Amino acid sequence: MAHKLVNHILWELNQEAGGEALSKSESDFALIVHQADFSIIRKNNDQLQGFMLGMASGRDLEHFSYQWFMTRYDNFLYVDRVVINTSSQGNALATAMYEEARFWARENGIDKIVCQVHDRPPSPEAHALLKQLGFEALESVMLPTREIVTMYQRSTAIATP
Repeated sequence: MAHKLVNHILWELNQEAGGEALSKSESDFALIVHQADFSIIRKNNDQLQGFMLGMASGRDLEHFSYQWFMTRYDNFLYVDRVVINTSSQGNALATAMYEEARFWARENGIDKIVCQVHDRPPSPEAHALLKQLGFEALESVMLPTREIVTMYQRSTAIATP
């Protein structure tokens, strides 16, 4: 029962703060949570601040963007979604979660973190954050839903001066 409650709370935040691009039915969202190899849930006291979900490469997932990366890379962590509560935005929470994902991926022998960011509907803040974090824009792609996204990748290696 507790697992279903957590999924429901995450789904509510996904619907509220994730915007049109991340909107899912509760059952579709539960499947994404179930498929996640990597997850971060951030709370401050009892307030849910945000979460991140990711899937490691090599799985048979019916997900267009995940499969797009599977045809190009052998070893990656696909970040499916990062959702931050509107009251927690702007406090570097997403940056910290991406860094934690990079550390987890590196510790698990994964060379790249990959993700997509919506161009239509637009998400300029997400594009700016990924560029600031050292992600490289690879290609703009039209999804089967007719949404347009930019595919990004970043090495999990630690840069040395």
